[in-house]
Formats: sequence, structure tokens, C-alpha cells
Amino acid sequence: MKKEDILKNLIELINNKEAIKLDNDKDRRELWKKSFVKKSALKWNDEIISLESQYLKSLLINNKVLNVYDIVNEEGLNSNINFFDKVIIWDKDVTNIVADAIVIPASFDISDNNKELDDFYYLNGIRLRKKIINIMDGEKLAANEVLISRSYGIFADYVIHVNYADDLKKSVINILECSRVNMIKSLIIKCNFDYKDIVIIYDTIIEYLEKYPEVFDKIILSIEENNKSKLIEDINKEA
Repeated sequence: MKKEDILKNLIELINNKEAIKLDNDKDRRELWKKSFVKKSALKWNDEIISLESQYLKSLLINNKVLNVYDIVNEEGLNSNINFFDKVIIWDKDVTNIVADAIVIPASFDISDNNKELDDFYYLNGIRLRKKIINIMDGEKLAANEVLISRSYGIFADYVIHVNYADDLKKSVINILECSRVNMIKSLIIKCNFDYKDIVIIYDTIIEYLEKYPEVFDKIILSIEENNKSKLIEDINKEA
């Protein structure tokens, strides 16, 4: 079945009354997203969940898959810096990277939320949402708290959810500690922050690796291109 047909069938099962008014995939995808965040989504039946899983798989199936161990820093970064081979500054797609875990923000009410979620929640589908609600018994994560769960659909094996709050450095340390305890060797951290916060994240990771140099094989820092260029420039100045 084509991706377009899967999506059409999916939203008709979710909300046929609204679905029959739509005639393009963009609007159908938005209806699926709006339905996903409602409490009623937690009661989707097996047929809907199966179709959603097929749709999510179709979104990723044509992506060029990258092994995290094949990803390296670009030549513009001074290769003499500490952990040059371990900490990778990356501004490209991370949905196609095979890694042990990916970190995504969870600073929302996962049991009833109408805000836009991180794309990785959508790519994991309702099965992930059900899983973390079951683990947490429907409660929010506390400030700086982390939670690890298996992933569904994406190439990373696990998802680490973190409530970035009042102490970014503490959040990052909790992420790294969670990874260490769970024997996560390769990690992707999405850094959709202001530049000063990205610097805090990077510095905290380097400090942690200085203490535990053998814990991680690779940490991918996923940041926007402009912040990547600035971070590389500043790291080179300090090297």
C-alpha cells in the first residue's frame, strides 16, 4: 500500500468526520498530529496502531541510513581538541542514524497536551506515548528528570526523555548518568537551544567525558547550521 493510501486510511479510522473533508496529505498529516496529542489517542485500537506504524515506517524507509560509528567531525574542527573522535557536532538529519539512544525534550504534559511535540514523538507513534505514560503512571517528569524507554520505528534503540528546566547542566548530567547506568554507548542529543545553552551542553559533556572517558563511544550533538559554525569557531579559538 502506498504511503498516501496508508495515511488516508489512518485518519479515516481516527476521525472519519473530519477526514472526509480533506483532499491532500499535508492536511491529513496535521489531523493525525492533532489527534495524536489528545487523550482519546490512548484508546486507539489495534487496527489504527498498526496503520500508524506502517505510515511511520513509510516515512523513514527511503532514508539513507547512517551508522553512528561512521559519523565524524568535519575538517574545520581542530582535531587536537579533547574527544574529537567521540563528540560529533552535527547539523544534518538525525532520524536516519543507527545509535543506541536519542535524547528528546519531554517538558510537556504527556498525558494530555495540545502543543506541538518534538518530531521524534510523532515518528515513534502512539506506542511510545502509551509506554511512557505507563512507566510514569501519567505524571509529568520533574524538573531535570530523565526517563528511558525503548523506541518504536526510528533507528535509535532507545529514547531518553528529559525535562529541561531550571538547571540545564544538571539535565545534561542526568542524561549522561542515565546512559551510563543503562550501558548506552552511542548517543544523539538534539540541541534546539540558544547558543549559550548549546555551549553549556557541550562543556558539560566534555567535563563528564574527562571523568568517565570510556563510557561513550560516540555522542552526536544535533544543532542548527549557524550554531554549529559558531561552536566550531569558538572551540578552535580555545584549542
